[in-house]
Amino acid sequence: MHGDSRSAERYITDWLPLAENRNVVLIAPKFSKEFYKEYVYLMKSNKKGRTISDPSLDLENSLGLLFDFFSSKLKLTNKSFRLYGHSGGSQFVHRYLLFSEELRIDKVAMANAGFYTFVDDSKKYPFGIKGMRVSDDRLEWFLRLKAGVFLADQDNDARQSNLPSMRKVRKQGKNRLQRGNNFFNHLIKLGKDRNISFRWRYQIVQGVAHDNSGMSAAASSFLLEDL
Repeated sequence: MHGDSRSAERYITDWLPLAENRNVVLIAPKFSKEFYKEYVYLMKSNKKGRTISDPSLDLENSLGLLFDFFSSKLKLTNKSFRLYGHSGGSQFVHRYLLFSEELRIDKVAMANAGFYTFVDDSKKYPFGIKGMRVSDDRLEWFLRLKAGVFLADQDNDARQSNLPSMRKVRKQGKNRLQRGNNFFNHLIKLGKDRNISFRWRYQIVQGVAHDNSGMSAAASSFLLEDL
């Protein structure tokens, strides 16, 4: 899943050598700025939390529909799919996991998100889940999923031009590295509080900054290890 650059083609290019000789189909959807400016929030709100009230734009089931389409078109027999997102794509992916009803996802890697939606019903979306529908069953599925948070050790520039810098976001940390670490610790606590086995992986990728190519190489070892 692409970031704010919408460079889906480049993401496919980065992943092609990583998936060589693997029995996988790579799909990189592209949500245009013209029609899906706020795609990272699933088109449910803008970055300030102002609700988008057009249900026809809601993306909470978009990937399941894409999976159905390509399964039919390519005559695929597998019953599940995996997700990878970098930067804005990582924002999209973790929110999709929370708010979609899709259960056919069996493994996920999220890299270098600008900020996160915490499972906190005192904070308005997209910073928390106040006013959003997230069932206990969905949260349990979310925490038990085979997922990973991948963070670049050099993605630590608090002044990077494309780093989300709203006041509510800065409370999550000064940079992407801090924010990802704080989000992961939040999920650990959530799992303990709810007595749910937390299965996610946490990995710091050395020698990489805010770069999809470097993060893809690390994430692919996790996503494709059993294929």
